[in-house]
Amino acid sequence: MRLKMGIRYLIIFLICFQVLSVSSLLGEDIEGEYDSLSTSVRPFMIFYPGKYQKIAEKIKVILENSSGKIAADLGLSKFDTIRVYIAGNKKDYSVLHRGMLPEWSGACSDLTNMRLCINTEAALRSQRPLRIVIRHELSHLLFAQRVRGARCPTWFLEGLAMRQSGEWTFLDHWHFMVSIWKKDIPELKDLSGRFPDSGREAAMAYRLSYIAVKELFAERAEDLMTLTAFTRDLGDFERAFLLTFGKYPSDFAAEFHVMLDDKYRKSFVLAASAPFWAGIAILFLIAYSVKRYKAYNKIKKWEEEEKIVDKSG
Repeated sequence: MRLKMGIRYLIIFLICFQVLSVSSLLGEDIEGEYDSLSTSVRPFMIFYPGKYQKIAEKIKVILENSSGKIAADLGLSKFDTIRVYIAGNKKDYSVLHRGMLPEWSGACSDLTNMRLCINTEAALRSQRPLRIVIRHELSHLLFAQRVRGARCPTWFLEGLAMRQSGEWTFLDHWHFMVSIWKKDIPELKDLSGRFPDSGREAAMAYRLSYIAVKELFAERAEDLMTLTAFTRDLGDFERAFLLTFGKYPSDFAAEFHVMLDDKYRKSFVLAASAPFWAGIAILFLIAYSVKRYKAYNKIKKWEEEEKIVDKSG
């Protein structure tokens, strides 16, 4: 029995060692092939294919302008170097994250190696501005440094990242209220692990997580700093949550769902009149058209710049 257990632990160790080794080698190979630049204020190193220099410079500015505020909200006075890798297409991006993410992913954060990886092709076509995408992943990386790798439920991590990146929109709010009205939402306690790969189900999980974190810190935003400090010192999110809010995460989750039905479902029913629906439909069409137009112009601009770089090369 002991022999079998020993063999099992050995296999697990070898798998973990292999994953970490491959991850490290991937970083070294890319850094050797890509151009690089560093930020002047914060410790970031950016690696990119030569033709994406302009987008690398834009990301550099976003990192410099955003990292201080995100770190301060978490109570992080300084942080270790973070490497940023810019992939030009889905194939190169899949090498960076080793095929472990859904196809719609435009960026990811490697918390073990402190890396932020970006799929430029997806980012330029995304409805979300690039600064939102970068801030979201930056929140994950800085939070991990603040709590020293302590395990936390996914709903909290993703809701916090959405809150710190400022990516909540009117359409997110509308879709969320519709889901509440239809009672088509998951339980918060079930969102402690990996989110669904399905676009619709994943969107609902992210929206629910955002609202949960929003309600959690609605009265005292500074509680975030307290929670992260306790999590760091204790290495236990549940105990840290109890000390900060006087209740366990499971208690909060139960209260949260009662509040959702009372606050959001009733608001939706009151708002769902014919004039209101007509106005919403018009606003939705306008917003969608504007976003599509901006996305088209953005992609066209970068494609033209790529052609110029290719010709000059």
